[in-house]
Amino acid sequence: MQESIYRNLHLIITTGSGEHKADPQYGSEFWDNDYDIHLTNDSRREIIIKSLKQKIALYEKRISNVDVIVKVKQGVFNTQQGSMQKRRIEITVNGQIKRNMEPISFQTGFFIGPFTLA
Repeated sequence: MQESIYRNLHLIITTGSGEHKADPQYGSEFWDNDYDIHLTNDSRREIIIKSLKQKIALYEKRISNVDVIVKVKQGVFNTQQGSMQKRRIEITVNGQIKRNMEPISFQTGFFIGPFTLA
């Protein structure tokens, strides 16, 4: 069950609104601001937290007591052509599996603008 929850959380986080053909509400609205260079890191963090809490409540009902922790910072993204500064998002989702009250923690991180898993 834990792996299934992890996969669903990953999909919720990495899917933009309207990308899921069967359910346009599935996914996170924060991708709408991916390229917004005028957002501060604190504003971006709050948008991500709010969006994820709402979507996890709707689409991952197997967990409760959800806490979303987001860090937004500049990071170095290495490519074959060299390295570049990009904004890095680090997300941790903590909660409890409802069926057995076992704690669960999911972590992921990626570069945005454009999206890059790392």
